Amino acid sequence: MKMGETKPKILIAEDEFLPATHLRIMLGRAGHEIVGPVSTARECVEEARLAKPDLILLDIRLAGEADGIDAAREIRTFDSDIDIIFMSGYQEAALRERAMAQKPLAFLVKPVLLKDIQAIMERPR
Repeated sequence: MKMGETKPKILIAEDEFLPATHLRIMLGRAGHEIVGPVSTARECVEEARLAKPDLILLDIRLAGEADGIDAAREIRTFDSDIDIIFMSGYQEAALRERAMAQKPLAFLVKPVLLKDIQAIMERPR
């Protein structure tokens, strides 16, 4: 996914209103098509299935019983091509290990900045 090519469609999965709104605004201003934000793992999986985003910015702690890692695991069962960037305010090693098992592009510690997201999307793979 290169920024110079077509802008990726991004699904935002974040249960806190202000961070979700901030991400939606800054990524929209950067020219991305935004899906969401959604606040639960269930909504994230449903939107990933329906909207077929190129990238999911996925908070690990979401509203409801399932977390973002659970959502990523389920999404991987029907689409292994969607890129995922995990976001978290928590840095526990066990949480990070669970997240990295889903093979995300990155694990970002909040607050998440546009320049960090863009740098990850521009990395060669």
